[in-house]
Order: sequence, then C-alpha cells, then structure tokens
Amino acid sequence: MKSPFRRDGLGRAVVGALVLPGAGALLALAACRWGPAFPAWAALGAAAAGAFLWWNLKPLPVRTRNPAPSSPDTGSLMHPDAAPLAQLKGHRDLLFCVHGFPATPAEFRPFLPEADVLGYDLAAPLLPGCGTRPRDLAGQDYDSFLHHVRSEYLRLRPRYERVFLVGQSLGGTLALALAEEYCAVPALAPSALAAIGAPVVLNSLVRHGMVRHPLIYAARFLGLFTACLGARVPDPDREGEDGDERWLGYEGIYPRIVHTMQIRFPEVERKLRRVTCPVLVCHARGDRMTDYRNAAIIAGGVGSDRIETYTANMDRFRHIRHSLLLYDSQRDRVRERILRFFGEFRS
Repeated sequence: MKSPFRRDGLGRAVVGALVLPGAGALLALAACRWGPAFPAWAALGAAAAGAFLWWNLKPLPVRTRNPAPSSPDTGSLMHPDAAPLAQLKGHRDLLFCVHGFPATPAEFRPFLPEADVLGYDLAAPLLPGCGTRPRDLAGQDYDSFLHHVRSEYLRLRPRYERVFLVGQSLGGTLALALAEEYCAVPALAPSALAAIGAPVVLNSLVRHGMVRHPLIYAARFLGLFTACLGARVPDPDREGEDGDERWLGYEGIYPRIVHTMQIRFPEVERKLRRVTCPVLVCHARGDRMTDYRNAAIIAGGVGSDRIETYTANMDRFRHIRHSLLLYDSQRDRVRERILRFFGEFRS
C-alpha cells in the first residue's frame, strides 16, 4: 500500500505549491502584527525544533559486544510461565518463537502440546531484562534484544532440517531481522515466518503518515531523565476481558528502549526485500499498540513469492487488540492458521 505522504518529486511539488505560499502569507501577517523581528524569532524557533528532532532521531552506533545474558533463575521470575521455553525432543523441525516487549514467552505456551503432536520442537527465548522485574531492563535496548535472539537462533538452527519463525509484536520485528540476515544463507535460512502484530514503523510522518505517539520523537530526551515511567508488574488478580488478564509482562513506558526501536526500525523496513522465505502476516484491525498499517508495509515490502495475511476483527472488545495469541476470541484460530501455513513447507 503506497502512502500519500511518500516523498516523491510530484508529492514535494504539490506540498510546496500548497504550503509555501500559505506559510509566507502567515509570516507576513505576523510581521505586521508583532513587528519585523517576529520572522527572525520564528526562524530561530524552527531551527531549534529541527535540531532537537535531528538529535532525537540521530542514528546510533550498533552495539556489537552485548554478552548473551544467562536465563534468570526460577526464583527471580515474575511468574513460572514467564520462563524461556525449550521443548526439544529431537524432532526434525523447530518452531523458534520470539515474544514481544515487555512481554514473556508465556504467549507461546499454548503451542506446546500441538507442536509436539505435529512433530515440532519449540524454543522461545526470554528477551534480556524481561520476565523478572522492570529494573532489570536497565542497559537493554533493541540491539541487545536482537543479539540475544540471534545467538539463540544460531545455536539451535544447525540441529534442525527446518526452522519456522514465529514473532509477536517486537518479536515479529526481530524475526524479520533474522530472516533478512539469513534467508540468503542456505544452512541458516528459515523455512517460513509468521509475524503477529509486528511493527516496522513507529513514527514516520513524512514517509507513511504514521505517528504512533508524538512523544516518541522526544524519547531520547526523556531517556536522559528516566529509564521508565509507571513501570510495574501488573496485578495478577486484575479483571480483564477476552483473556487479556492473562498477559505476563511489565506495564509502563520505557523511553530509552523505545528510542532505539524508533532508530532501528527503518533499517528493518529497508531490508524487507531480503526476506524471501514464505511469510504470514497477522494483525488486528484497530490495534492500539502497533499501527495496523504495518501489516501492509510488511506484506508489500518482503521479497517472498508466497505471502499470506490474516486480519482479525475485535472491534467489540475494549482491550488493545494486539496480542492475538493471548485472546480467547483469536488464539486458537491464529495458532491453527500459523501451523497450517507452516505445514505447507515441510516436505
């Protein structure tokens, strides 16, 4: 799907023809109202805003020496179901599952019985800092998440004839990043991939007309003062609907980590053509966590010759409509759709 905000020559010409005369007229009126110094102050303010935005969106050096963290001991987990999953029974095929942020592998536990019956092993690593206490996220970012997932994938991939990637939310982004790296390497290539509610764009006003939240543009600045806002482990006795009360993760906002996602996601989007394995894109209309338009960007960007999409409609619910593997109304049908899709590529 092409965005009406894409930066081509015609678009720039139309925007210039419509906006520049209007802006000039406003400046002229302001100068008449507040004096000739106003345009200079306006220009200074615009320059300061531009510098602030540039600094917040400035590319970061890639962290290449992130030691793979050891799995937390059972006593430090927020819940037993938050532990990494490793159902390795010697099958030829592996489901390699990556959870979202700041969630846990609990969302993949319903796969375990069916995966074994169908002849899959299953592994779902726990992202660094997740599943224990929010303060354990200190020092983590998108690069450390990708490094850990990559290390686990490379450790397990040579053991199997076929490996199928399943990623929920940020886990879907990380699964796409793995596929971008390894689809061209026969010994390491995934056999297929399922991305569920995966973002490759957070804020991109000019290219896609998408702004997940305006404060993401200031996340680096906010991160100077705090690593998290409202961080806590949710009440286990909370009420919910459609099963969303079973979600295991942290609540709160984490500006430092969100900043690294905003900076790194454009690279994942640019490299989507490298994803040549079969791809299933699942997303819910009205997703309040990840803009639904990401599904079209992924489906339209990957280089695979086999692409399927699944759109969930949960408009009747008040929850965020994001974790499709969690909700009672969706989890069975989404899981069945994923396993049926993967089954086509096992022979």
